[in-house]
Amino acid sequence: MGVDLLPDEHVLWQGEPARRTVFTRPDLRWIRFSLKFHAVLFLLIVAVAGVVQGWSGYFGSWPVVFVMCAGFAVLNIAEPLIWRRLTLHRTTYYVTDQRVVSVPGRRARSVRLTEIVTLLFTEEPDGSGQIRLDGRMMPDGFGNGSVGELIHVPAVREVVALLSELTGQPAKQR
Repeated sequence: MGVDLLPDEHVLWQGEPARRTVFTRPDLRWIRFSLKFHAVLFLLIVAVAGVVQGWSGYFGSWPVVFVMCAGFAVLNIAEPLIWRRLTLHRTTYYVTDQRVVSVPGRRARSVRLTEIVTLLFTEEPDGSGQIRLDGRMMPDGFGNGSVGELIHVPAVREVVALLSELTGQPAKQR
């Protein structure tokens, strides 16, 4: 098995993502938010760079500032999606009697059932879907140590019903 169980912990469900696509419907919200955020950040950086330029004449070339800002924004927007592309094909999900675990490679990420804030899910026509376990706007990426979402879960209603029973929270469909 790909996960180290805690003492007295039992696996109740195990599965792998049903599809290999990287994008999900909520990702469009993330990309839209991130573009707005980075546009504001870009304007602030340009304003600060303008002040520094006027004060010290430090920047010899403004296109370098623009390229650096644009590169930073693209990397921040794309990082979770790149991470997902690199790891989704080898990811395994576990629901135990104590936590939800995602193993996207060598290191497992988990969240205790008592720490699950929200239980939202979307269902695709084939019965697979996405389960959201917290209120994060950003998709799960490299820097996240806990599980915030399970994507492309086969038989999503079965897993949501199990999580709802274990956490005592009602599941809401988006």
